[in-house]
Amino acid sequence: MLLVLAGAVVGCGPVIDGTAKPAPNLKPRPLSGSTVRQVPLDDVALSRMLGQPFVARMPPQFGGPDKLYSQTPPAPCLGVTAMLQRSVYESAEVKDVASESWWNNGDPAQVISVMEGVVTLPTAAQAEALFAKFSQQWQRCDGALTTEQSGPISTTNSINDIRISNASKTIVAATNTATSVLPNMPPLRPTPQARAIGVELNCLVEVEVVFFGDRRPSDPGSANPDTSGVDIAHAMMDKVSALS
Repeated sequence: MLLVLAGAVVGCGPVIDGTAKPAPNLKPRPLSGSTVRQVPLDDVALSRMLGQPFVARMPPQFGGPDKLYSQTPPAPCLGVTAMLQRSVYESAEVKDVASESWWNNGDPAQVISVMEGVVTLPTAAQAEALFAKFSQQWQRCDGALTTEQSGPISTTNSINDIRISNASKTIVAATNTATSVLPNMPPLRPTPQARAIGVELNCLVEVEVVFFGDRRPSDPGSANPDTSGVDIAHAMMDKVSALS
């Protein structure tokens, strides 16, 4: 019995109130498998962070590289304007992909939608190298104007304010403006979009926050196009650390 108990606490620190605490010298483990599904924030956390309620846009997605999205043909600077694109990650050894999408609940608000994504690679070194590549690509796209076609809808993206946040974890962020045009109709009102991508251990996290173009300061919500994407990415990266 003593041997069994000794084996059960190997790698753990002191037991306080019946809970084994991790030893301080244990190295973080790469995230993999279903644990990755716990990284995106839920509607409660997002509502608290952005000051408005959200509802699920679609069921959470989880799987391998097949869960990445494909746009054909890939547009220039696609990694800055669209989430989790297959062509953006094609050079990487992607293991797991998890994503969640949220809508505004229908009432007046600041934010239309939030999308969160997590991509795992085999090692932290590979994730860091891919993030460095993305960082350079995003900075080269600063000031670019791109056009994407989705069925009959043409969307022009103005990429602005590419910046690197080095607060506690490194994140690359952008504040874009998207203007969509439908056939035989005037352009829709431009919508600001906050984008952010960061790296933690073997995980890259992506965030997109889309704002109403006609929002008013008096509408519910505390989201900001210049900061909210970064704030959500930081929170997801903290969850990666906690789960490792």
